[in-house]
Amino acid sequence: EEEVQKFHEDTIKEIAARTLAKIIARTPVGQYPPDSGKVGGTLRRGWTAGKDMDSYEYIYNHTKVVRKGRVYQIIIENPVKYASYVEYGHRQNVGQYVPAIGKRLKKPFVEGEFMMTVSVDEMQKELPSLLEKKLKDFLEEYFK
Repeated sequence: EEEVQKFHEDTIKEIAARTLAKIIARTPVGQYPPDSGKVGGTLRRGWTAGKDMDSYEYIYNHTKVVRKGRVYQIIIENPVKYASYVEYGHRQNVGQYVPAIGKRLKKPFVEGEFMMTVSVDEMQKELPSLLEKKLKDFLEEYFK
């Protein structure tokens, strides 16, 4: 029973780490003029809570697996306040001047990047083969 529990937790962590790696790679990095004093990447760093580490290290060392009945979960979130606007898109007021970018807005709607949505969909397509391999390896080890 303990080995099965560990198998479930290790599997969900690997799925979460692979998903997070895809999300981070798809997350856009802001481009600012050199004299602005701003550095892009806040949204990308937000996926690992600002910690300077890769997705595997973050998932395995800084997240918890939550078990609810027969379901295992790891929550992947980005606390950066504008993350949802970049993910899903947002409206804006045409002609409004935005000091942060030094420009007037031109489009009434900015399309979303869907970095999390696309990554989760992609991972779901990869799950059957990943789970088959993990289960095969586990059963071979378990029934030695």
